[in-house]
Amino acid sequence: MRTIWAVAEVVLRCWTRRKEGYILILILAAVQYGVASLNILTAGGSALYLYDVGLLLTWFLGWIIAIHVGASELPSEESRGTIFLLLAKPLHRAQLIVGKWLGAWLAVAACTLALHLVTLLSAWLVGVHPLGEAWAQMCLLHLASQGVLTATAMAISTRLNRDAALSLTATAALAFYLIVPKIPYLSHYATGWHTGMFELLYYALPHLELFDLRRRVLHGYGPIPFTTLAPILLYGAAWTAILLLTAWLAYRHRHFQRDRLLE
Repeated sequence: MRTIWAVAEVVLRCWTRRKEGYILILILAAVQYGVASLNILTAGGSALYLYDVGLLLTWFLGWIIAIHVGASELPSEESRGTIFLLLAKPLHRAQLIVGKWLGAWLAVAACTLALHLVTLLSAWLVGVHPLGEAWAQMCLLHLASQGVLTATAMAISTRLNRDAALSLTATAALAFYLIVPKIPYLSHYATGWHTGMFELLYYALPHLELFDLRRRVLHGYGPIPFTTLAPILLYGAAWTAILLLTAWLAYRHRHFQRDRLLE
């Protein structure tokens, strides 16, 4: 565990020094200010609309960060040639994968919480006061979904370069969130073995919509019970573990050629 944390700490420090997260936070604050300056609805409607836009941007900006960080770690080590230094040390590839994921997820979590705080502050300034427990649950499930996405990006990046991993993970994330929940409706139009294929895809792919509590917080419905929250968190943890195992299986026997990596 000490070795894993050492790898994670290096990743966390590296991303803390980079500017991408700070720029996204400033962009979100600027967009929030711009929306707050619009007076196109009634006072209450404008305030709720501002919070809705802020939550939407926070959700997807957080996912973008998770995909970017998760897909960049291993390809960056390979392109710089530092992968040889890491593998020359008493470091198992499983420890490398888990350490990289942990550091990436912690960096993503810190940036995402900052985005949520900016959105919450802007909501308070216009008179919207979301329930604290429901807001905390929303943030927690958002971070859980980012754990799944970071692991997805890392698993894909074990076999592809960074740009390809970014594109494929972003496409997969949109499919998991928008298309997978609609599969039962699509299966009504299928016949024969296609119906079974739709059902297999529905249960075999991650359901990212389970982690989205934005509407509940926005309309003040209150927190979900722990008997619902805990299974969703376990579901996210299970998918993260499966994806990290997949990443290790794809990476454990991979051979690197120094000249080819440094081209």
